Amino acid sequence: MGKVVLIVLSDKRSGSTMLQNALCTHPDIQTVKYSPHTYLETHHWLKGAVLLNYNKVLFSNSKVYSNYGSKINVRTYTIDLLKKNLKNYKIPVEDKELIFQGWEKLCEKYTKPIFFEKSPQFLAHWAALSLILEWMQQTKFNVKIIGLIRNPMAVQYSAFKLFRSIPNKRQYGWLNIYKNLLAFKTMIPRENYMEIQYEGLVDEPSKSLKKICEFVGINFKDDMAKKIHGNSLTKWIEDPYFDLQLSMPVKQIAYQFGYKEPDFINDKANKLSPFAIGAWRIKTFMIKTKNNIVNKLLMPLRLVNKKK
Repeated sequence: MGKVVLIVLSDKRSGSTMLQNALCTHPDIQTVKYSPHTYLETHHWLKGAVLLNYNKVLFSNSKVYSNYGSKINVRTYTIDLLKKNLKNYKIPVEDKELIFQGWEKLCEKYTKPIFFEKSPQFLAHWAALSLILEWMQQTKFNVKIIGLIRNPMAVQYSAFKLFRSIPNKRQYGWLNIYKNLLAFKTMIPRENYMEIQYEGLVDEPSKSLKKICEFVGINFKDDMAKKIHGNSLTKWIEDPYFDLQLSMPVKQIAYQFGYKEPDFINDKANKLSPFAIGAWRIKTFMIKTKNNIVNKLLMPLRLVNKKK
């Protein structure tokens, strides 16, 4: 059994946290013990792309990722992640060394024998994927990639409910994210890549998890499957107000991952009243304002104060 770094690449709201919970019940798989971000996501390679001044065209929507607030905050987040996971780690002065050496040190600690990482932010930004490719070419670890895909209808519905994103607009984000995956998988050895549909994982959890275990070279444990559920599998179908119609370009990408036209059928008409739309917009503004204040101001300040 070799030492494997297993990275899941997916869109948000595609089941990566559920998969993480299942895989990390196995005694041979671990992820970081701490992250300043939710769900133990490191955001490491996206923070690296911002810190290393990658050109804005390499980010989603040709805009440098701004949710950290500033480059000072990016370095603060990165150092916090490394210091909380690596006792006595001496922080490099140079940003590139911080990103590459820091990640290698994390791998050395947690690859016993498998280190699991998932940060759904990566796949939206070619800048982050480019850094992963660069690291894969120089690391001593065996890096394996799982491409996790979910029906774009379900993804847009889940993102609509949680992030207040507009489904008709966000569907094109899904398109670009999975265009990136189609390109990325051609750039790594075939034996280092496997693909999983969220729906297949939910329908046959033991079968899907056994394939992953075989992929990384460990034995399947029955308890892993208990973490898989389909609670949100059909919510988009059941919601009378969700009337998204996927555009043909989005469907064309989805077809590449095995989805068929019946998977996207949605015959509901828009029933939202002007009052409901107004209430949704107010709540959306409040949620996004709160998230911006927490991510760009309060969290970085808290991390800085903890170091003092």
